Amino acid sequence: MPDKILGGIIDKMRAAITDTTDFLLIIAGAGSSAAVVAVVKSWFPEQTATIADETLAMGVGFALFYFGDRIHPRLVPFGLGVFIASIGAFASEWIGSVILMLQKK
Repeated sequence: MPDKILGGIIDKMRAAITDTTDFLLIIAGAGSSAAVVAVVKSWFPEQTATIADETLAMGVGFALFYFGDRIHPRLVPFGLGVFIASIGAFASEWIGSVILMLQKK
């Protein structure tokens, strides 16, 4: 079952890049993930007060990637870029703290 779900997401990622514009939208999404978080936090301040920026960007990016084609097809690659950037930030937060434990004091 998880293989089918992950396979569907991977297939959707492959379908998100059809031309150069899609590739540029992925880069734009990755570069603007912090701005997307700021906009969401401005619209929903009480609901997002306790959510980490990386987690919020991951949720918003995945929602734009997975459901964005219902609004506009170009939201899919943009959301993919936001999602990829947030995964990197999330992993950096966790893995970076583990690596910093090795730092000489």
